[in-house]
Amino acid sequence: MKDSKPQALRWLRQAEYDLKEAEKCLVNESFSYACFFSEQAAQKSLKGYLISKGWRFVNIHSIGELLKEAVKLENNEFQPLIVLGQKLDRYYLASRYPDALPDPAIPAESYGPDEGREAVEIAQKILSAVKF
Repeated sequence: MKDSKPQALRWLRQAEYDLKEAEKCLVNESFSYACFFSEQAAQKSLKGYLISKGWRFVNIHSIGELLKEAVKLENNEFQPLIVLGQKLDRYYLASRYPDALPDPAIPAESYGPDEGREAVEIAQKILSAVKF
């Protein structure tokens, strides 16, 4: 089997970049995008983790489900993060698309500093747990 570590590291580098973007969005008070980039950072870091463990293709977009798969690989460090990851799942669509929210809400007006900070903190915890 081909060495999966270089591919996994590509995913992790992008996850780290997305987390930095989320942190910038917090500073710029773009809270819906802070939430979205946090979700993306967590998702990409977990995909990198699974790839590092031999997965060839990861077609899961739920942070909660990705964390459950990581736990199945005998990494119990991810177990307490599942509930937190499920919070990030809420931001996959609703932080970007008006039709993912009840009318007349739009994402740009629906998220505040509390959601943005919490999303960034969760993403930071998940990225810190990803080691390979």
